[in-house]
Amino acid sequence: MAEKEKLSKEEKAAQNAVIKEIMADFGIEGATKKRLVRFIGNNENWDKRMIRYRLKRALIAETYAAKHQ
Repeated sequence: MAEKEKLSKEEKAAQNAVIKEIMADFGIEGATKKRLVRFIGNNENWDKRMIRYRLKRALIAETYAAKHQ
């Protein structure tokens, strides 16, 4: 089983700042969306441009799925 790396306080604060900035830009809130942004950030090595792109695509897919149920 792989162990998670421990982040320093500075790294964790930087990640939280990025999450808050992106959530404010998109006008989203809530714990579920925050987990989504964190998940995407971990997958994209915290590249803001790619996080924004992936989040935009995920939100579009979510909206589409909700309309067509």
